[in-house]
Amino acid sequence: MTLEHKLKNALKSNNETQIHIVFNEIYNEYSKLVYFVILSYIDDLDDAEDLTQDVFISFFNSLNKTNIRNLKYYLLTIAKNKSINHLKKKQIITISSDDESLPETTTENNDKYNQIILKMEHCLTPFETEIILKHVVYDYTFKELGILYNKPLNTIISTYHRAVKKYLKGENQNEKK
Repeated sequence: MTLEHKLKNALKSNNETQIHIVFNEIYNEYSKLVYFVILSYIDDLDDAEDLTQDVFISFFNSLNKTNIRNLKYYLLTIAKNKSINHLKKKQIITISSDDESLPETTTENNDKYNQIILKMEHCLTPFETEIILKHVVYDYTFKELGILYNKPLNTIISTYHRAVKKYLKGENQNEKK
């Protein structure tokens, strides 16, 4: 049974203990991903931890008010919005409202992330880069990516594997230089 179904059943039963058990499962499943996404926007580790907690508090407070079909998407949307609001409050950067754009980063903690993105953009096509990032960073399944890009599942899978090999080959060539 998926977490979405477990949550729906717990909410229907109105059993507080069951709701807390399912919430803890959701937290254990997605907290690291939410934290990583927030870190792609925020440079301060303490702020990122606080925002991660805020995401789950907001999620918990909205359980009875919202019909959630895709927990991962819902949580990552909250994470992105809270990160952007945090940055706006600190007036660090301006981020476009394009949902499909990759997060902009500006700090030391994100240097490694930026370097990997730059290397990927150097040796991969934009489509290959997006497929890898959306699968690895944003945890999209290959099936979800196929639907998103209107491509057959096998095309997405082969593109991903080919892109990873291409990236690793480019990395190995750079190390030999």
